[in-house]
Amino acid sequence: MNIEVIMAAYNNPETMALVLDGYLRQGDSEFSLCIADDGSDGRIRKLVDDYCEKGLSLRYIWQEDDGFRKARVVNEAIATSSAEYLILTDNDCIPAVHFVRDHKRWARPGQFVAGRRVDTKLSLARRLLARETPISRLDSFGFLVWQAVAGGLKRAEIALRPPERLAEMWARRPMALLGANIGVWREDILAINGFDTQFQGYGGEEVDLEWRLKAYGLRSRPARGRACLYHIYHPERTVTDTARVMLEQKRQKGRYVTPYGIFSLEMEEEVQSKNAT
Repeated sequence: MNIEVIMAAYNNPETMALVLDGYLRQGDSEFSLCIADDGSDGRIRKLVDDYCEKGLSLRYIWQEDDGFRKARVVNEAIATSSAEYLILTDNDCIPAVHFVRDHKRWARPGQFVAGRRVDTKLSLARRLLARETPISRLDSFGFLVWQAVAGGLKRAEIALRPPERLAEMWARRPMALLGANIGVWREDILAINGFDTQFQGYGGEEVDLEWRLKAYGLRSRPARGRACLYHIYHPERTVTDTARVMLEQKRQKGRYVTPYGIFSLEMEEEVQSKNAT
C-alpha cells in the first residue's frame, strides 16, 4: 500500500521538529510526507529542507497567509498526491513509533479510520520541547502510566497497545472523527471532493467531512489502542458559531459532494448533478 501522511502546518517550528523526529523513528518507513502549509514564514520551509537531508521523504505545499484556510491547502495536497492511502494530521501531534504501521493494518476498503490522540499537559509539553524528556520515553508503558497518574497526560489509555483482538473489540464503539488523525483512501476523499473550503476559521471542516464520507457510503473504523498521536499542549480553541450554522445548513441540503472542494467552482453544476443521481 502506497501511503502519504499529509500534515497541516502553520508556524510552530519547535513543536514541528519534535513531530518530524517522530516520523524519522517510525517502525515502518515505507511512507512519504507532505507538509500542507497555511502561510507560515520561512522557518517551516527551512525545517522541511533540514529533515529531507535527515532522510524523510518530504514534499512541501505553501499558500499565502490569509486567515485560517486549512481546508484549502490540505485539498491541494490531496489533489497532488500519488498515494493510494492518506493519513491526515497536524504539525503539533507527535506520532507513536507504530503510527504508520498501525494505519496500514487498520485500513479496510469501504471504511475510513478515526484515530485518536493523547493530550500532553503543559508540564510534560515543556519538558518535551526543551528536549529534557526524549520522545522515546513515550514508548514506555510505565512512563505513560506514571504520567497519567502525575497529571502529565490526558487520555493516556489511548496509547496503551492491547492485543490486536482486544483492540478490534475496543474499536466497535463509535467514535467521532478527529482532524488530527484520519486515515482515508484517496479515491474515497476525491469522490466527495475533499474538504469544503467554505469553512474558514477554526473548526467545522472535519465534522463536515465525516458526515459526507458516511453519506457517500463509507463506515467509520475507530482506532483505539492503535495509531496513536501525542498532542503538544496549547490553549484549547472552540468551533465558531458561524461554522456550526454552516454545518447545519449543509446537512439540510444533503449534498455529500461539495462544490467548494478540490474541483474548481466552474464544475459546480456537474458536481450537483452527481449528487442528484
